Amino acid sequence: MKALWRFLASLKTCAWTGLAFCLAGAAGSVVMGRYPELFSDMDAQVLAGWFAQKGWIAPWPTLWLYGLLLATGLMAANAACCTAERLVQIFRGKATLRRLLPHVMHLAFLGVVLSHLVSSVYGDRIPGVAVPQGGFAPVGSTGWILSLDRFDAAMAPEGYPKDFAATVTLFRGTTPVARGIVRANEPLFHEGYGIYIKNFGATPWGAPFAVFDANRDPGAAPILVSSVLFTVANLIYLFPARREDA
Repeated sequence: MKALWRFLASLKTCAWTGLAFCLAGAAGSVVMGRYPELFSDMDAQVLAGWFAQKGWIAPWPTLWLYGLLLATGLMAANAACCTAERLVQIFRGKATLRRLLPHVMHLAFLGVVLSHLVSSVYGDRIPGVAVPQGGFAPVGSTGWILSLDRFDAAMAPEGYPKDFAATVTLFRGTTPVARGIVRANEPLFHEGYGIYIKNFGATPWGAPFAVFDANRDPGAAPILVSSVLFTVANLIYLFPARREDA
């Protein structure tokens, strides 16, 4: 157990694991391009759901992903063990802000990893909800009905859309539960889901339609908080240490 603890708390383990993470990511960027039929819908659902469907049917093309997840898990364990060991030593001596900051970064990193894990297991992705103007469409298994009340698009002289907006209403049964205007990067949020507009066009009979995705990401807020904490701790750590705080 002592040998395992030394391995998990070692700075060398962190360095080698970081290298493995980078290599696995580089391999993945190549493999995903060579197997588009396998990975094309990876972002359309939560990672746990994708693994349940495709993660086990092609072991060689997905080997890089196992390596990436293993490296991430090992880095998280390394950060946790390193922080646990060092904090005991720090609080037995003189605890200063500068000595604590690296472990604030470790804890923020753990927050990001665990939040992504929560999103990968408990999140939801509902892609491709197409609704014509004045029409309705069910939103996956949420029990909601999405109505496209109005769609507006401003086109540039070159022919591309400068701006587009969809006025939508969410119903549960016949009762409206949410209403708003959805634009690019301005979703409508309701009960943890974000309704995003992804595409638009015209039906064969000339009516405008829009295509929406509905995503639930329970780890999004903790990821943001942890990322801000990590960045702030890094910035503070960059300032020269005062002698009494070293």
